[in-house]
Amino acid sequence: MERLMADQLQVLYKLMTLYTLSRVDFAMTNKQIAGIFTDLGYTNYFNAQYTISDLVDAGLIHEEACPDCFYYSLTDAGRASLDALKNDLGPDIRSDIDAYLKKNRLSFREAVSTRAQYYRTTSGDYAAACAVLEHSEPLMELTLTVPTEQQAKMITKQWKEKSPEIYSYLFRTLSDFTGEES
Repeated sequence: MERLMADQLQVLYKLMTLYTLSRVDFAMTNKQIAGIFTDLGYTNYFNAQYTISDLVDAGLIHEEACPDCFYYSLTDAGRASLDALKNDLGPDIRSDIDAYLKKNRLSFREAVSTRAQYYRTTSGDYAAACAVLEHSEPLMELTLTVPTEQQAKMITKQWKEKSPEIYSYLFRTLSDFTGEES
């Protein structure tokens, strides 16, 4: 009996995760997803992580690894599974998730709208690859090659804070048309 209830809870957590990812137009971090369920009191962090891992293994959500976290989005198979089983997720749970997402949507979007990672190049330098995203699509991608790992780390660390002003500056500078054709 206990095993049956545990299995039913796992199915519920999976449906909740699929539903959550279906309600946003951007990839979410594992911390964001787990935070929803722990903040709402549905489960603990470890159950949420186990659920996410199961969904990745089943091909129902896509996992993208970055140096500081993982990003998750719904796959077509995940969407189809959710569509088939959506009625198994009660209206109160859907309402709780929707309200939580509505309240926190801006902070969620801001947290995943910039990405930065660094890697060693074939020439032995380091490249800091930085991006500004909207709806998981790049608005701007910038790669800076620097001689040391410390510089690459610093660039990726500061990208989240500085990217809005860098994007704004580049956009203004590069789109400053004087009306003259070249």
